[in-house]
Amino acid sequence: MRSCFRLLVVLSIPLISLMACVSPFTSLPAPASTPTAAATSTPEPDVVTVTWAFWGDPWEVAINERVIDVFEADHPHIRVETFHRPWNDYFETLRSKFEAGQPVPDVLFWTQAPIDIPKGYFLDLAPMVEAEHYDLADFFPSLLVHFQVGDGIYGLPRDSDTKVIFYNKRLFNQADLSYPKNNWTWTELRTTALALKEAGVTKYPFAYEVNDWWMIWMWQNGVEVFDDKLAPTKTSLNNPAAIEAIQFLADLTNADQVTPPYEVMRSSEKIAALFKEGELAMAFGNHALIPAFAEIEDFEWEVVSLPQKKRQANLAAGAGYVISANTPHVEAAWTFLKFLTNPKGQAIFAETGIAVPARRSVARSEIFMEQRPRHNARVFLDSVEIGEPDPAFVGANEIIGLVNEALVPVWEGKQSAANALESVFPRIEVIMAEVNQEYSQ
Repeated sequence: MRSCFRLLVVLSIPLISLMACVSPFTSLPAPASTPTAAATSTPEPDVVTVTWAFWGDPWEVAINERVIDVFEADHPHIRVETFHRPWNDYFETLRSKFEAGQPVPDVLFWTQAPIDIPKGYFLDLAPMVEAEHYDLADFFPSLLVHFQVGDGIYGLPRDSDTKVIFYNKRLFNQADLSYPKNNWTWTELRTTALALKEAGVTKYPFAYEVNDWWMIWMWQNGVEVFDDKLAPTKTSLNNPAAIEAIQFLADLTNADQVTPPYEVMRSSEKIAALFKEGELAMAFGNHALIPAFAEIEDFEWEVVSLPQKKRQANLAAGAGYVISANTPHVEAAWTFLKFLTNPKGQAIFAETGIAVPARRSVARSEIFMEQRPRHNARVFLDSVEIGEPDPAFVGANEIIGLVNEALVPVWEGKQSAANALESVFPRIEVIMAEVNQEYSQ
């Protein structure tokens, strides 16, 4: 699979062109005479070492090593060491270090930052942003939400975990069906899935992810879920429209029988494997799936926006970079963070195909828009523009975990969505009361 993530030793021509627009240089006239070495020599600055923390699979570690190589070539007086942990251990390990007052890496890859910002873990970048007149306008606005709390700026985004529907064009052709079109509806999704089932061209017409992202379908049905993504006072998880969204998905599985079973849809990897093997016609997923699909010869696929009910809705949230509040190397860490999130740094990530860039300029460049195999990359950009951040407050993950657990019998066809959400709602209300007390202080 690593072949899909081949890393360019020399940046591509589109990347060079992009950077030429971003960082022009002005030629200076030659001096009238060459000063002596004694007159011009200055002490070499000391080499500063910063540590960069991140999670990720081996192929993502390789990408990050490439980023370090390019950065160090551009900044010979800053060296970058790495602190890598698997996703399952990463946050617990680093939060323990923060709480114990132990040394932590200078620059950290982080998600759901608003949960930890009040704890004082991260450096407020606002003074440096203001002093340098650092322009944030190129970032998709929704991706900055998790890093801007109060008047502070505590990080900058790398990417967006925006969702789309992948579809197998060959299976649609065999079923003599028209391809899905952007701005389609839940009804059209169901009708299409049933038509694929009737045609008998594939094992499963459609697959969605059962954990966490049921929230997007609630948004599409006009439910906000929480009245504030960062400091909510109430939740709408017991709203009839929220229940309707869950039941719609569950009925696709249990009544219409057009999806894989719950055990399969717990895993995005299993959904992707079915799609790659031609056993799934339509798959809910994100841009990170594309490199795996790209390595399959003669695989005809395309992407379309998520369907809508009462409104369009999608996710516009991902991870980004923060600086430890206790770093002894503020200037070097800030220089490195800016590189990670500037057009050149983001272009390195973009050309691997793993994510939608957080900067509009990179997302709209040839590096992202003309990746191979060619597909409608514009769908991702349009989806980020209408997307919204996921909840990021103390208690959010606990509530989402409770809902995930409560919905298992719904996905398995053993309980209605109404009964499941009704049964778990009292526990959610207890957490919400604690949240209200936390954020009212």
